Amino acid sequence: MSNGSCLCGDVAFEITGPVEQMGHCHCSMCRKFHGSAFATFGVVAPSDFRWLRGGGGESGEGGEGKVVHYPSSASGWRNFCGRCGAATPGLPPNGPFALVPMGAVAEDPGSRPVLHFFVGSKAPWHSIVDDLPQHDAWPPEFGDDAVAVERPVRTAATPGATGGSCLCGAVTFEYDGQPERMLNCHCSRCRRAMGAAYATMVMVRHDVFRWLSGQEQIVNYKMPEAKVKGTAFCRTCGSQVPRRRDESAMQIPAGCLDDDPGARPSLNIFTDSKAAWSALDANLPGFPDAPG
Repeated sequence: MSNGSCLCGDVAFEITGPVEQMGHCHCSMCRKFHGSAFATFGVVAPSDFRWLRGGGGESGEGGEGKVVHYPSSASGWRNFCGRCGAATPGLPPNGPFALVPMGAVAEDPGSRPVLHFFVGSKAPWHSIVDDLPQHDAWPPEFGDDAVAVERPVRTAATPGATGGSCLCGAVTFEYDGQPERMLNCHCSRCRRAMGAAYATMVMVRHDVFRWLSGQEQIVNYKMPEAKVKGTAFCRTCGSQVPRRRDESAMQIPAGCLDDDPGARPSLNIFTDSKAAWSALDANLPGFPDAPG
């Protein structure tokens, strides 16, 4: 059995059977929504999935529903916790399976990813470091009826700046110059917040960062027990967006960038907490927890 939850704990679930067809999706929609380099999903039979808290609005179990649903296309939905913005499982009524963002799962599910898809849309700052099969779009085994959705191309408003936005486009921003740091964080809190293998964060000075639109759409969540850990997300689509880390710095989820930042991740942190199914980039320095 495996258990999972969002960052704040309002939404929780359990998986009592096998997790099948784990795969990494590199499409721009997944990057936008999760704020990460890619999203990793597992397929679970509906009979092996149960809400423990917060899923009542979707399945009739787990009490009051806390899951917000955003229609990201004519045929697809994104699901997230309305309090902390973390990605949550999707369980369509009478659907053939539950689709689980594996970053939200606490234990080792025993299964491992078997492929990468939409690699043709891969973030320019991300390097695939394993030897799993790669598909530029949908893999053939997903069926002929799989439909790819092209998202609008967005970029910075100011020439030379680096821009970003949420999935629905309500929240937009930009910053000048190069990031001060770009890193991969494998801590369990980042995995739960993004529902992904790890978080890739871009750090820039507050004085070079500008909101262009949608600040009123942003929900900020701060973990009560954490010194700095929190999230910011679009209340409409649930996408992870930048947040002010301290008085001088902005922390930007790299997946929400529309432009190539020019920088690349320079280190892995909290590697002792990494997901059992996640591959580390051995070319980067690694720290078992926070670097000194």
